[in-house]
Amino acid sequence: PADGAVRAETMLHDFMQNLTRAFSHVPVGLAIFDRQRRLTMFNPALTDLTGLPVEVLSSRPTLIGMLDAMRDRNLLPEPRDYRSWRRHLAGMEDASATGMYEDEWNMPGGQTYHVVGRPQPDGSLVLMIDDISTEMTRVQRYRADLDLGQAVIDTVDDAIAVFAPSGQLAMSNAAYGRLWGHDHGEGLESAAVTDLVGFWQSRGAPSPIWQRIADFVARDGDSPAWEDVTRLTDGRLIFCEVKALSGGATLATFRLATDPGEMATFTALKRRA
Repeated sequence: PADGAVRAETMLHDFMQNLTRAFSHVPVGLAIFDRQRRLTMFNPALTDLTGLPVEVLSSRPTLIGMLDAMRDRNLLPEPRDYRSWRRHLAGMEDASATGMYEDEWNMPGGQTYHVVGRPQPDGSLVLMIDDISTEMTRVQRYRADLDLGQAVIDTVDDAIAVFAPSGQLAMSNAAYGRLWGHDHGEGLESAAVTDLVGFWQSRGAPSPIWQRIADFVARDGDSPAWEDVTRLTDGRLIFCEVKALSGGATLATFRLATDPGEMATFTALKRRA
């Protein structure tokens, strides 16, 4: 009697069909390889992302064979020489077999793929390919906007410090670096307002201004802008203005009094305060 074997085979077939239907609408390319690294299951997204026909994938190629077929169609990142490319493929298989392989592939067509290989307890391997080109483009635009914003505020003569709602310094300009002796381009973005207030206090005359800035950055809700004047340790007058920005951010502006008219204005402001 072969009833049990037939039932098991039918259940396995139904299970594979259910898996195939479940993965058919997943936008991430999915490939499952057995212990011998032969392709046993794939979804439609894999054909779209790899550019390989269904006939090629249905022939149960090995992992290396599938990647070779992609390379033959100019659908893989091409290194300088074939040997290094082969080492790259071997490294992928080794990493996937012992732990987890994860990399980003810059494809010849301009797309960026996020590739992950995950070994399974039974010795099989799951390979996932995700097209992250849109996300990468968004990140590149965001970085370009940041660079443009940095270039703009660097042209401002006043020293500027922008704090995120968390209290971390999000942005400063070149004038800020010249005034306070900070390199605004190297690691300053991670500084907290409490640390910077202590730094400003060490270079300024005793004044409640510094703590007022820290309290303003840590505020809850909207607060009116304010301005005040104090002195640095070398006697120079410095004008401070603090205002709220959208999203809970804070803008702190510092300007030294350079001409007699400004000094008189600052002095009058100090007297009123």
